[in-house]
Amino acid sequence: MTPRFRDTAMVAPLRIVSLSLLLAAGLAACSRGPAPVEHVPPFYQRLDIGGRSVDPASSLSMINQYRANNGLQPLIWDQGLARVAQAEVDQMAAADRVHSTADAGLDRQLQGAGIGYASFLANFSAGYRTFAEAFSGWRESKQHNATMLAAKASRVGLATAYAPNSKYKIFWTLVVVEPR
Repeated sequence: MTPRFRDTAMVAPLRIVSLSLLLAAGLAACSRGPAPVEHVPPFYQRLDIGGRSVDPASSLSMINQYRANNGLQPLIWDQGLARVAQAEVDQMAAADRVHSTADAGLDRQLQGAGIGYASFLANFSAGYRTFAEAFSGWRESKQHNATMLAAKASRVGLATAYAPNSKYKIFWTLVVVEPR
């Protein structure tokens, strides 16, 4: 059996060098500042969390790109329509129920808001956590897709309402109108 020798004179300097390297690496990491925050595009941000709302610009951009891909003119964001959509989506969230177009009475709401139109279409839905999810769901529904691709539509309003005690958590209303 060969004896094992340990050179204790080398162990302490190696520990110091190793510790120095670890310390230097740690300090270098700290000097870079906080870890970068990953940017989530607005249409992927979760809206089923309180205090968040749909981003009109990115939502409109996604819808208009889809319309352009289908040979249609872009829609224009209409703040009056957005207010009507918000009133409707708030009612759905309070009732914890998705309305039909007949339930909504949007014709009265649009007229009451002074919004002129020849006709209107609306998408009512719930449970989609992000605009991207809502958009994809609407594309897959014949009726909802027809709303987004209404050839004569010119203006749009969109709104969400958060309902923390609902099984859906988030409700959606999209309204488009065709001019007179």
